[in-house]
Amino acid sequence: MMFGNPNNPMYWPTLVVKLMQRIPPAPPINPLKQDKLVDGVVKCNLKTYGGSYDPVELEERIRGMEKIFAVIKVPEKKKVSTGTFYPTGEANIWWNIVKDGLTGPKLTWSKFLEELRAKLYPIMVQ
Repeated sequence: MMFGNPNNPMYWPTLVVKLMQRIPPAPPINPLKQDKLVDGVVKCNLKTYGGSYDPVELEERIRGMEKIFAVIKVPEKKKVSTGTFYPTGEANIWWNIVKDGLTGPKLTWSKFLEELRAKLYPIMVQ
C-alpha cells in the first residue's frame, strides 16, 4: 500500500479519511412523540395560571387544561409534567417548593389537583 508507512506524510490524513468513511451517518432528527404532545398543547394557547386565590379562575384553568388533555389525548402519566408548565407567579413558586416531595410514581394528575386546590382555595371554600 502506498500510504501504509506511518512516516509517509499522507499516511495519517488518508487513514483519517478512511476511518471517517466508516462512521455511519447520523439518523435524521425527528421530533419525539413527547415533543409533538407539547406542541399540541402549546398550539391550544392555554393561559398561564398565576396562583390567584379565586376558585372560579383556578377551576377554569383546570377545566381548560383537561379539555386540551382530552382532545390531544395526553396520557395520564404525562399530565402532571405537561400541566405544571403553565403555573406562574405564586402557583409556580409553590410547585417548585413542593415538587420534590410530591413527584414520583404516586403523583397522579388527580393528586396534583388535590394538592393545588388545598394550597390555593381560600379556607372558607375548602
